[in-house]
Amino acid sequence: MTTPQAIAAPARTMRLIHAAMITGIVLFALVAHFVMRPTMTTPNATWSPAMVRTFLGVALGLCALALLLRRRVPRRSADTSADAYWSSDARPAAMLVWAPLEAACLGSIVAYINTGAQAAVAVGAIAVVLFIVLNPASLEKP
Repeated sequence: MTTPQAIAAPARTMRLIHAAMITGIVLFALVAHFVMRPTMTTPNATWSPAMVRTFLGVALGLCALALLLRRRVPRRSADTSADAYWSSDARPAAMLVWAPLEAACLGSIVAYINTGAQAAVAVGAIAVVLFIVLNPASLEKP
């Protein structure tokens, strides 16, 4: 006879997903800075300054989009548990908030790898800070 498998609590699962997304971004940034960037002899000549500015502008636009999508995450009522809240429509809405932020972070890192532009580091830092601020605990506050 098989034993029933335990189902992970939805609130814990969302916290784990959020932490995994941030950890992946930080690890990619560290590898990009300490492993990939030093091995490049010269910046990639195919990235013009206008292209870098456009790329980083799109990343900032994705950060703004995430803040706009934050409004679509439903508020948790005081009598709803965290697990019940994350079992509702809040889960896909939160993922839609985090997806543009992850894209902004990864795009900024790619721009930094190819150009070494300090502006890419600044835009990436803004995106990471927003990602950390918009964590599951802040989204589920009543």
